Amino acid sequence: MSHYQFNVAMYGLLLISQHSYAGSEHIQELDQLIISTPLTESTANTALPVSILSGDELRMKASSSVGETLKNELGISNQSFGPGVGQPVIRGMTGSRVHVLQSGLGSLDVSSLSPDHANSTEALWAERIEVLRGPATLLYGSGAIGGVVNVIDNRIPDSIPDTVFEGAFEQRYNTVNEGKSSAFKVDGGKGVFAWHFDGFYRDSIDQQIADNAIAGENDGGRLLNSNTRAKSGTAGFSIIGDMGFVGFSINHLDNNYGIPLGAHHEEEDGHHGDDDHGAEVRIDLKQTRYDMKAEIKDPFKFADTLRIRLSYNDYQHTELEDGAAAVVFNNEGFESRMELIQKPWAFFDHGVLGVQTKNSEVSALGEEAVIPKADINSFSFFTMQDIHTEHLTYEVGLRVEQQWVDPVGLAEVSHTPVSFSTSALWSVTEQDSVKLTFSRSERAPDVQELFSDGAHHGTGTYNRGNANLTLEASHNIELGFHFDHDLFQANFNLYQNWVLDYISQTNNGQLFNEHDETFVNNCPPDDECMPVFDAEQQDAEFQGFEAQVKIPLLSTDYGYLNSELFADYVRGQFSNGDDIPRMPPLRYGMQLGWESSDWATQLRMTRAEKQENPGLNETETDGYWLLDLSANYRVGIAEYAEMLLFVKANNLLDQDIRHSVSYLRNSSPEAGRGAEMGLRIEF
Repeated sequence: MSHYQFNVAMYGLLLISQHSYAGSEHIQELDQLIISTPLTESTANTALPVSILSGDELRMKASSSVGETLKNELGISNQSFGPGVGQPVIRGMTGSRVHVLQSGLGSLDVSSLSPDHANSTEALWAERIEVLRGPATLLYGSGAIGGVVNVIDNRIPDSIPDTVFEGAFEQRYNTVNEGKSSAFKVDGGKGVFAWHFDGFYRDSIDQQIADNAIAGENDGGRLLNSNTRAKSGTAGFSIIGDMGFVGFSINHLDNNYGIPLGAHHEEEDGHHGDDDHGAEVRIDLKQTRYDMKAEIKDPFKFADTLRIRLSYNDYQHTELEDGAAAVVFNNEGFESRMELIQKPWAFFDHGVLGVQTKNSEVSALGEEAVIPKADINSFSFFTMQDIHTEHLTYEVGLRVEQQWVDPVGLAEVSHTPVSFSTSALWSVTEQDSVKLTFSRSERAPDVQELFSDGAHHGTGTYNRGNANLTLEASHNIELGFHFDHDLFQANFNLYQNWVLDYISQTNNGQLFNEHDETFVNNCPPDDECMPVFDAEQQDAEFQGFEAQVKIPLLSTDYGYLNSELFADYVRGQFSNGDDIPRMPPLRYGMQLGWESSDWATQLRMTRAEKQENPGLNETETDGYWLLDLSANYRVGIAEYAEMLLFVKANNLLDQDIRHSVSYLRNSSPEAGRGAEMGLRIEF
């Protein structure tokens, strides 16, 4: 992106915010409480950066992956590996730098080990999704440099429902892949007992695309081997009393999805020979997860609440090549955390102290195993405190963590990350505020960054780790502005992140020849080769902005019309001047929305610029326009039931969209023009 484009985007948004429609009425939105922080602050009264999806907005955006669900949020992109995988990218960071949680505890899968591994956390029945940055991320892990995505559900009820029996049923159909999904949930309770059940089934064929997946090849307008099938079921219950509650849940997930043909054996220039797709690779994922949650009110004189969370996960996925098992990934993990929410003490108004443990046994078994079997254990202490004055709010966080990685046949490696963060909120007026955040976070290298060594057909790459990797240290400063007036609402965030010893998987330009198992610079015509990625460390720098302006345009007795202007951008470079690979480009656009008591519709246009800084040995991606239209109508169908009808038209311009954050940008474009429709009955 040129300096000219950067300036036009920023100044344009600032000018528009000064010329909003003067005749419209301001629509007052209620502040939402942040559930992910034990201090239970509202979005207006906290200094930490946070984004929240809930209610009908979440229902309309919910998709088959967390990344796809959040892809239109400011500063967030979706790193897809075909339709079956979607990892959130926050400000250019993903993997273990973005922690995806299931109601406050880790997903305990292997999604951070490789970009072709799906996250086992589902967004379909989430009550809300919260994206945290700043001091609150230290509550969940020192390595969450990018942020924390907390998918909050009601698997373990924490209150007795108003009625003995309530629930919802949802049915969806997507034309782009003939995708059909059915889902239900029911909640109930009486006396001190509350219970919850939910389940879903999802099935799709190969996804339609706007053009050929790979230039020069005829794939019939579909992304081959991109079909998916998933099913899940959950049961949970709680015993709830005046002193608190204790509850349990069990969930089982089966997820079978294909890795698009053409993702394998990709040559150095990003193209393939005619009809040379390699083996058909699928991933068959199975997981059983057990959770316990307890909360005790007023456990001590100096404490408001004691919270305990326990989770055990038995995870396995098999990578199938032409139907035969090539490698089996296992993760048997246990995580626990205890939080003590303090009463006001000294000069602190609120505070939380906590400890967290993680224990997992990770392995990759088979001829193509890329990591050794390893025990990974960690113990952490964390705290978050805040101070409130008449016009200022301060928040500080600290986390000390010890991690041990003990691989079979290799020497044990240990690290001690120490991280802290502080934020300040200055309420300039009742409508305007300024936020300033500084953090220093250390991240210990992951097992695949340390010890991977081998060809991985799921990604079509040869991966090499480095056992000598050291702690990664991130220093981040962020400045935010919030304006809330009758004529407009606006949010602007500017950030700068300096990372010492940043760990990256870098394409070194070599190829691994599978025929004779050698590393070569050029692949012989009749052999199959894959690019070599090395784990490397060097200093890096990220800088960017996020901007959002909401302008009410018209208010009538029948509803109101509003508009939204948005933009986000991040630039990442290593200290030697090379570009950090797979960074999102500049995005900006506009959304128009009409809302009334019964129905709502939105028209959203997004422009993504060409990514001209793709990283060493990576390919550029073209810019695109994305036009989406959605509408929903809510109607009562009985005294205690109502129905939500909805439709979403996606990529109406049928653009050939290839995301720069994706490893498969050259062989797996995003979906072409399509529509998703469905109904949701709540009772």
